[in-house]
Amino acid sequence: MKSTAFVFSVLLLALTCSPVWGQRSVRDSSLFSPHIHVHGGGGAALGDLGDRFGNGGLFGTGFHVKFRSGWFAGATANFGFGFGVDEEGVLSNLLTPNGDLIDNEGQVALLTISGRSGLFTLDGGKLFPLRGKNPNTGILVLAGVGSIHHRIHFENTENPITQLTQPYLSGYDRLTWGLAVKEFLGYWHMSDNGLVNWFGGLEFWQARTWPQRPMNFDTQQVDEGPRTDRFVSLQVGWVFHIYKRSSSVEHWY
Repeated sequence: MKSTAFVFSVLLLALTCSPVWGQRSVRDSSLFSPHIHVHGGGGAALGDLGDRFGNGGLFGTGFHVKFRSGWFAGATANFGFGFGVDEEGVLSNLLTPNGDLIDNEGQVALLTISGRSGLFTLDGGKLFPLRGKNPNTGILVLAGVGSIHHRIHFENTENPITQLTQPYLSGYDRLTWGLAVKEFLGYWHMSDNGLVNWFGGLEFWQARTWPQRPMNFDTQQVDEGPRTDRFVSLQVGWVFHIYKRSSSVEHWY
């Protein structure tokens, strides 16, 4: 998982350090525009994933190229956090009869349990300009395919808990991995002066996933797979275009 994130980061760095291209006015013509973006939002788990996790937040980044024809191509990374956990039996073998978890110092642990995820996709799609707007603004439709993983995250703010450190942690985190497809439908905005660039819309993904741990230490059971996981989210993002305006001075956004 770490190697995937590293390769993605190197790709972003290499592409964003590439030369700029001369362009005509945003208002007058459809532009060839490489760009990076950052986005955030919230969403809800559905399908088998919804039986185990609730609502949560997400943030992400990506690199895409918008061609003069309106077609898009690129890659995106999404990271989910703060999802409610509905998984039965989590840490059940570590709890006292009162339902407390005891840390290494004999104190009741202050532990937060949440779900986390990572989705990495290669994307393609098309921008459909709106009448009365410049040709670089309109309805954006994207689709992608890639890798998804999710797990339970334990956040302990006080004394350490040996059972929730490696090598024991893998027996509790329910790590799951699979292949995913996603769809995005939203509004894409490039202002006439090129200074205000953003997007917003709904994203859906569906995945076929498999548990990655041989056994759960708390339930003494093996998770069954494959599963059908789904997710829907509302996202808003800010876009940084890499192009040169039609003047003698280069500008970056």
